[in-house]
Formats: sequence, structure tokens, C-alpha cells
Amino acid sequence: MSVNNTAKIGTMISFDNDDFYFVQILKRRKDNIDLERDMIVINNYYIESVEHYIKTIPHIIELCIMENARAYIRLNKRNYKKLGSHMVKRVVDIVFSENSNSLKGVFNSIAGEFHSDTDKKWVIDIDNDKEVQYSELLEEATRLQKETGRDPMAEIFPTKNGIHLITRPFNLQKFKEKFPTIDVHKDANTILYCP
Repeated sequence: MSVNNTAKIGTMISFDNDDFYFVQILKRRKDNIDLERDMIVINNYYIESVEHYIKTIPHIIELCIMENARAYIRLNKRNYKKLGSHMVKRVVDIVFSENSNSLKGVFNSIAGEFHSDTDKKWVIDIDNDKEVQYSELLEEATRLQKETGRDPMAEIFPTKNGIHLITRPFNLQKFKEKFPTIDVHKDANTILYCP
């Protein structure tokens, strides 16, 4: 079963100066049993505008099909200027540790770790094997978001094995009391496309 969330995600992205969204094409052993490692990165994209997103999506889909890989997007946007200070620190640390081989991956590493989105988005990862009522979980996540005083967000994206519920931050402790087996990620990928 293929998963294509490109149209819906296209309605959620927005840009200010120096903003971008980090997209990765990942080939996973889960989908390619002969792969020697659990996962390899096929390509990274830095989506800098809605036009860039629209133009890049066909290439992303084509590469995913060709490589039997998945495209993931981090829905918390990044900012080139704000990532600069993190990069400088990381480069200095690497140089002083005399591990200069890892310099080549600094930007992608930093882009994966640090976001600058003022409208933070969390990913609630619900696999089909979890015995949970989606409606009850959605109701609780919405209620907890309302407690923060912000408008709740509840966007549902299908995944290969369940759904990702995209929300704004809420009281995680209260949520875990009710749903202890459900994973909540504060800056995780969600599937953009999967063949």
C-alpha cells in the first residue's frame, strides 16, 4: 500500500525569510531485506518555498519508487540563519576532536536536530497493532491542546502501518497517564511519500 501525503502537507507549509523544510529520502531494511544497514539516506532536500515544494515533489516520488525508499518531512520548519550558530559550534567541536571526517555531514545533522518553528508540531505515532481507539485519543489530544490556550491542531496522516496525528504541544504527562504505550515525538518526521 503506497502512502501519498504530499497534497495535504503542501497546505500546511509556510515560509518566512531564510526558512526551509527538511525532507529526507530514506531506504530502510524494513522495506529492503537485503540492505546491510537498518537505513541509508538516499537524498536530502531543503524546501525553501511553496513553488520549490511543488516543483520538487515529482522528483521525490520518482526517486522513492526507483529506490524503494520513503520520503519523510519534518513539519517544524528550519531557518538557515538560526542553524548557523549551531553549525559553527559543531564544526569547532569536530575540529578540536580531530574527527574531521564527520565534517561532511554537519549541515544535515544540524538540520535534523534543530528547528525554529514558533508554531511547534508534535507527531503522535499510532501503529495498527496498538489497541487504542483513535477517536478517544484524538479527543484527549484536542482537550489537552485546548488547556494550553492555543487553538488545537489535529491533522491525520496515514503511514505504512497506522497513522501520524499531528498536533500542537500539550501536557505530555497527562497524555501518557491515559495512553502510556503511544509514542509522542516533539520534532519527528512524518511520511511525505512511500511507494
